[in-house]
Amino acid sequence: MTEKSREAPISYRPPEALREEFRARVEQSGLSVNAFITQSVFGSAPPRPSRRSPRHSLLDQQVLARLLGEAARLRSSLETLPVEGERQALLHEEAAVALQDIRTLLMQALGRER
Repeated sequence: MTEKSREAPISYRPPEALREEFRARVEQSGLSVNAFITQSVFGSAPPRPSRRSPRHSLLDQQVLARLLGEAARLRSSLETLPVEGERQALLHEEAAVALQDIRTLLMQALGRER
């Protein structure tokens, strides 16, 4: 039985002064490092769509997570408010639906399941 062996990878090590910019550009592209370099060198799109979803910076993730927590806090506070009358009940329901939509969008932005 013959075993197929892969060729040795070609590595790229950006100069120290450009490493952060390189990483930022790769992350912003939403591509893998390999796909990003291929696209940059050959000027063409990668052969297949990237399986990697664009990642947010740690700061972005922290901000999104904080917003998610605030939305949950508002939802909890909303549930404790007394509802008097049809108009208040309607506003209460609209606010609850809006907070659910905000939560869903934040979860998607963080790449999390419901």
